[in-house]
Amino acid sequence: APPKRAAMAVKRRGKANEEAPAVSSACAEEPRRLSKIAVAMLLAIPMLCVMAGVFLLGSPTQRQPEKQREVDVWASASKSFPGTLQMNVTCAPEAGGDGSGSLGLCGQMRRTNRCARFLSDASVPREHIEELRLMLSWLISAAWGAGTGPPSVVDLHGETISYKEQFVNLTELMDFKSLKFTQKQVEAYTSVRRLLRLQVAEFFGLDPETLQHDMTFFSHINGSKTARTLHDEYWHSHIDTEQYGTFAFTTLLYLNSQDEDFHGGEFVFEAHGTSSAAAVEPRAGRVVAFSSDAENPHKVLKVTKGIRMALTAAFTCSTEKALSIEAFPKPSLVASG
Repeated sequence: APPKRAAMAVKRRGKANEEAPAVSSACAEEPRRLSKIAVAMLLAIPMLCVMAGVFLLGSPTQRQPEKQREVDVWASASKSFPGTLQMNVTCAPEAGGDGSGSLGLCGQMRRTNRCARFLSDASVPREHIEELRLMLSWLISAAWGAGTGPPSVVDLHGETISYKEQFVNLTELMDFKSLKFTQKQVEAYTSVRRLLRLQVAEFFGLDPETLQHDMTFFSHINGSKTARTLHDEYWHSHIDTEQYGTFAFTTLLYLNSQDEDFHGGEFVFEAHGTSSAAAVEPRAGRVVAFSSDAENPHKVLKVTKGIRMALTAAFTCSTEKALSIEAFPKPSLVASG
């Protein structure tokens, strides 16, 4: 389940319309800001598992960045694919997590052994990708650079954002700094989330009206930062149903590109049973979708330079989980006009 919201006591002083500081000014500005804002630490483990569970890494490259050589590349960042790539895999014998993967649509997929991995470079309009990329950068800057270690997470529905070694309440942070989402940002986010739902339904032959949203969150991995805690170690292989419990289908949408914006950061499907290992090089606008159970263990290799940005959107067959996902946005957080 998503983490409980952080408590943040806000004391208002100074300018009424304070703009988000640049990341480069964080060291100078942070002490003064923090004297005005008390941040209570979340029960960090559930949300920090998001970081450990989505981004995973291999050995660091100390010199000129080189691409991984251990796994065959399924999709290169240098090439845009006009159609859909598909790699079928043998479904895990039993549904993992809370077992909801055996229910409804998820159960139908498993009973007919239609687990798979998909990739598309033409699912999401370019303008939506750019809007989300800029929004994520803006939010990270507003949180004074966000996490201390390489990975930071922003969950708009759970209203949480990484800050140093914890999570704080995003809504109260934005209220304190007099920040609001623009209509374009909200439209881009809601449109992308809807498009990903339709895309997953098309990939797996499902009725989109009965496919339910699970967690959706942004990831921001800064290759210039060093892991300082266990939760910063985002490189460990995992299975989504074991990590999150209720995921049935996982989608990844990349907001920027390997080689152009960062080095490293390949997404790797690991070999399992008769399924082969395969690497995906992130490319802005690229969508990767896969069944979330033991047939698709995966990891992300280390970002050695630059910043890697992505959106993870999961789907579930658990109605209880779907009902627990908060709506976005709150009307009070959206600028009028």
